[in-house]
Amino acid sequence: MYFSSVITFQRSKFLTLLTLYLLTQMLWVSSARALTQIETFILEQSQIQPVSVARELEKLSSQAIATLPAKVLVEASFASAVNLDAALTLRLTEQLLDESKRLNDTNLAGQAFYNRGVLHAALGHHDLALDSLRISLANFENCESEVDIARVKGALALMYVEIGEYELAQPYFADALASHQLRNDQLNMAKVLQNRGFMKIQIKDYVGAKEDLTRALKFSQSVDLRPIYPIIYKNLGKVESLQGSPELALEYFDKAIAESTSSNLEYHQSEIMRELALLQLRNGLVEKARRSLATSLQLGEKFNLLKQLKLSYLALAQLEVSLENYKAAYLANEEATKISHQMGDDRVARNLSRLDKYSATLKEQNKRLVLEKEKEIVELAAQRDQLLRNFSISVAVIAILLALYFIRRFTDTNKQAALFERQSKIDSLTGVWNRRAGRARLSRLCQREERADSVFSIAMLDIDHFKRVNDDFGHDIGDKVIVEICHIIEKNLRPSDMVCRWGGEEFILILESSSAAEAKEICERIRSTVEQATIESVGEMAVSIGIAQYRGASVDELVKRGDLALYQAKHQGRNRVVLDPETGS
Repeated sequence: MYFSSVITFQRSKFLTLLTLYLLTQMLWVSSARALTQIETFILEQSQIQPVSVARELEKLSSQAIATLPAKVLVEASFASAVNLDAALTLRLTEQLLDESKRLNDTNLAGQAFYNRGVLHAALGHHDLALDSLRISLANFENCESEVDIARVKGALALMYVEIGEYELAQPYFADALASHQLRNDQLNMAKVLQNRGFMKIQIKDYVGAKEDLTRALKFSQSVDLRPIYPIIYKNLGKVESLQGSPELALEYFDKAIAESTSSNLEYHQSEIMRELALLQLRNGLVEKARRSLATSLQLGEKFNLLKQLKLSYLALAQLEVSLENYKAAYLANEEATKISHQMGDDRVARNLSRLDKYSATLKEQNKRLVLEKEKEIVELAAQRDQLLRNFSISVAVIAILLALYFIRRFTDTNKQAALFERQSKIDSLTGVWNRRAGRARLSRLCQREERADSVFSIAMLDIDHFKRVNDDFGHDIGDKVIVEICHIIEKNLRPSDMVCRWGGEEFILILESSSAAEAKEICERIRSTVEQATIESVGEMAVSIGIAQYRGASVDELVKRGDLALYQAKHQGRNRVVLDPETGS
C-alpha cells in the first residue's frame, strides 16, 4: 500500500513537470513566431508604412529589441526616424553600430549614420544631418555599395538645398538619379525627383519643378509610396501659388493635408499650413493667413521641427511688415534667427567647403577606424595578461583625458574665431553691419542674380550737414546723431533688408527683391521719418539718398552708381531721394 502511494505521487509529480515544460515550450514558440512576424512586417513595410512599423516597435520589449537582427535594425531605425522618434532612432542606430563593429561591416555603419541623418534633417538640425550623411557616404564608398551611395547623395543634395548651396546640390541630384535609373528603382527615383523639384522652386524654375514633381508623384503611386504624397502635393501647390493660380494651389494643399492625416504624418502639416498662409497673404486674406501660421507654429513646437519653426517665423515677419507692424516683424525675425543658430546654420556656413568636401570626411572616417582597431588590439592583449590589461587601461584613460583636453581647446578656439569673425563685421558704434559685411553680401547677391531673374537695389544714404553737428556740438553728440538715425533706418526696413555703415555718416541699404521703384518707396519713408524726428541736443536733421538697381555689373560699379545718385541728391538741395540715371527717374 505504501509503495503504491509513492508510485502514484511520483507519477503525478512527473506529469505536472511535463505539463509545465510543454506549456513553456508552447509559449516560447508562440513568442518566437510573433517576433518573427513583426520582423517580417518591418522588413516589408518600413519604406511604405513607416508609422505603422514605428507603432509595432513600440510594442516590443527592450529584450526583444536587443535581439533584432542587423537587417531588421536598419529598416526599424529608418521607420523610427521618419516618425521623428529621436530616442528610439538613436538607440537602434547605436545597436546597429555595435553590430557593425562586431561584424566589421562598414555597410551597417553607413546605414546607421544615414538613418541618423534622416532624423536630424527632419528635425531641422542641419549641422548634425550633414555630419551624419557625410560619414554615411564615406562608409558606403569604402564598401563600394552603389545603391546606398546613390541614396545618400540624394539626401546630401537635399541638405545642400536647405542651406542654399544649389550648385553643390545639382551634381549630387544628377548622380543619384542616374544611378537609380540604371536599376529602375522607382521608389528612390520618386524621392530624388521630389527633392529636386523642391530645389527648382527655390531657384524659380517653376516649369522644371512642376515636371519633376509630376514624375515623382507618378513613380510614388506606382510603388504606393504614400509617405511622400503630402510633400509632393504641398510643393505642387506652392508652384501654382507662385504662378498665380490660387484655386489650383488650394486644391493641392487640401490634398496634402488629407494625405498627411491618412498617413499619420501630422508633422508635415506644419509646412503645409505655412504655404497655405503665404497663399492667403498674397490674396489679401491677412487674418486667415495669421490663423494658418499659428497652426503651423503649434505643430512645429509640438514635434520640435526647427526648420519649420524658423520658416514660419519668417513668414510671420512678412505678414507683420504687410501690416506695417515693424516691431512685431522684428521680433518674429529675431525668433527665426535664434532657431537658425539652434539648427547649426552658422557652423555649416563656416565649415562648408566647395573644393574638398569629401577628403575631410574620409580622413575623419579612416582615423576613427584606426583608433577602433587599436582599441580592439589593446583589449585582446588585456585578456591574456592581467598586468598588461591594467597598464593598457591606464594608457587609455590618459589618452582620453588628453583627447578631451585638446577637443575642448579646439572647440574654444573655434568659438573665439566665430566671435571674432562676427565682431569684425559689426560696426562698433551703431551695432549694425560694417563695410566689410556689406561688400560680402553684395558679392553674393551679384553672383546669385547672374543665375536668377529676381532683382535687388542699393541705396547710399548720407546725413546732411553732419560736419556742422560735429563743429557746433562736438563729436560725442555727432556719434549720438549717427546712432539715432541708424535706429530710424532699421525700424523702416524689412526683415530681409540689410543696413551697413559705409563710413563716417554714410550708410548703404541693401534691399533684396526690390526694384528701383520699390526701393524709392522704402527710402522716402526713411527720409520722411528722419525729417520729422527731433534728435536730442541737435533738433531736426535730414538725409540724402541715392538709389541704384542692380543691372549685371560688379559691386564697385553698382556702388559707384549709388554714389553718383547720392551726389545728385546733394547737388539738388539735399533732403531728397534720387535714382541714378541708369535706373531711371
